[in-house]
Order: sequence, then structure tokens, then C-alpha cells
Amino acid sequence: MRWRAAKWFLIYLASGCLLVAGLDDVWVELRAPRFVVHGHSAVLRCDHNVQPDTLYKVVFFKSGQRIMQYVQGRDPPFEVYNFTGADINLIMLKPTAITLEKMDFSAAGPYACEIALDIPLYSKASKIHELSVIVRQKHRPRIKIKHKKLSSYEDLEASCQSAAAYPAPHLTWLINNVKVDEKLTVPHGTVSSHKYHHGMPLSFTNSSLHFPLSSLQLFPNQTVDITCLSTIPSYPTLGEGYADVQNNTVTVNVVRMEPTPTQLPVRIINLDNSSCSLAINYILMGVLILSLTCVTFGVRS
Repeated sequence: MRWRAAKWFLIYLASGCLLVAGLDDVWVELRAPRFVVHGHSAVLRCDHNVQPDTLYKVVFFKSGQRIMQYVQGRDPPFEVYNFTGADINLIMLKPTAITLEKMDFSAAGPYACEIALDIPLYSKASKIHELSVIVRQKHRPRIKIKHKKLSSYEDLEASCQSAAAYPAPHLTWLINNVKVDEKLTVPHGTVSSHKYHHGMPLSFTNSSLHFPLSSLQLFPNQTVDITCLSTIPSYPTLGEGYADVQNNTVTVNVVRMEPTPTQLPVRIINLDNSSCSLAINYILMGVLILSLTCVTFGVRS
């Protein structure tokens, strides 16, 4: 009996060692949106590559505190903890997914998940995932153009102001749908709008543009489209795009100025036939008199 028990113990250790050797390939990732509109819901998934029958426990964290725990074989298997800022949908609970509803600003912060195995004892946590709760813009950005009709050698001067939002939107300028070099823009920062959304102060962003039209290949009387793009965040996230985007476009008429001529203008006088004949006769008479004079002086000499 002792030998049989020892034999099974050695088999157990051997299987455990084999599992431990393969645990280096285990990965865990929390998949969730980066931005959620205030009052909306979000689904958090704890993805992993562990076989379901070897999975013992899954835990979701927010700011290092447990918000939900699943333990295989326990009755009930789910345990929900006190969580402020959102409601956990109990009907949609899954071993590796939770749904947060009616998200408030206090629900924003760092989230993570962790999985655990029973044999062998092993646990691994995901990387931290930052989640933000935002307030969308309610209207397009406003563009002001100093002059809506310019020559092709002038500088285009414009200003843009976003709508109030949280966080303050990021402004990007485009000329004819091409992003303008940031060296030609002047950011003026964010300003409080004195508006609130459920207690959260909203802000807007200002920016100005100084663009040389001479850098464009323009045709006579061509129009130029100036676009102000207002987004949250400043760059689209992979697979999600912008969390909020608004844009506005204004058209400016550009008059192409022709270069100043380098030669002085020449005035051409049209002479009628009689005037031309009279002038020719005077020229011939002058030539004849000059010839006779030369002959006379030649004989005397």
C-alpha cells in the first residue's frame, strides 16, 4: 500500500512538473474599451489560453480591489464585491466576462484580471488597462477666418474652438484634407466652459492657424478647404478609432496673382499709308542729298 501511494504521489509530482514547464506560455489579457461615454455600459473580458477544465478561479480588479470573483465548483460560483461608479449586470455574468452598466466618472481607473489553476497551484495577472469615462461634444468646432478671399501669396489666418467636453478635445488642422504641419499651428490650451455634466466641469480647446498659400500649387480662382478636426483622444486607438469626433470645414477663395513683367511695355504706333509714303520720301531725299554732297567734296579734293 505504501509503495502504491508513493507511486501515485510520484506520478502526481511528475504531471505537476510537466504542467509547470508549460506555464511559461500562459498569457492573460484584459480586453475592455479605453473610453466609455458617461452613463453607458462596458464589457470587460479576461482572455487567456488555459484549458477550461484546468481553470480554477478568475478575479476582476479595479484599482487593486476585487469587484468580481469566479470559482469553479463553488455554489454559487460568482461572488460580487462592493463597487462604486457602475452597476454589475448579474444576469450577464460569465466566468471570464462582466458587464458594467450606467458608468459614472468614479468608474474610471485601472482595471486588471487574474486567473488561477488548482493543479499545480499557479496564478497569473493581466497588465493594467486604463479606462476613461468621457462626455461627448454636442456640436461641431467653430472656425473663424480673417479673410475669406486671399491672393495666392498671402498667409491664411484662422482660429478654431471646440465644443465643451470631458476631457477637453484635441484639435487638428487640415488643408484640402491633408494634415497641416504642427509648426504652422499655435495651440492655445484648454479653457473652462463653466458648464457641468453630472458635477464634472467641461472644457474646450482653442487653436490658430498661419498657413502660407504660396506652398500650394493653385490654379486661377481656386478654392481651398480648411478643416478643423476635434477629437477625443488626440489619436485614434487601434481597433476602436476615436471615442468622439466632430469636424467643420470652411471654404476660402484664392486669387492667383500673376508675376510682375520684367520688360517695360512698348507702345506700337500704327501709321496710315499716306504717312508711311511721306516718311519714305523724306528718307529717300535725305539719302540723295547726302550722296551728292559726298560726290561734290570728292571732286574738289
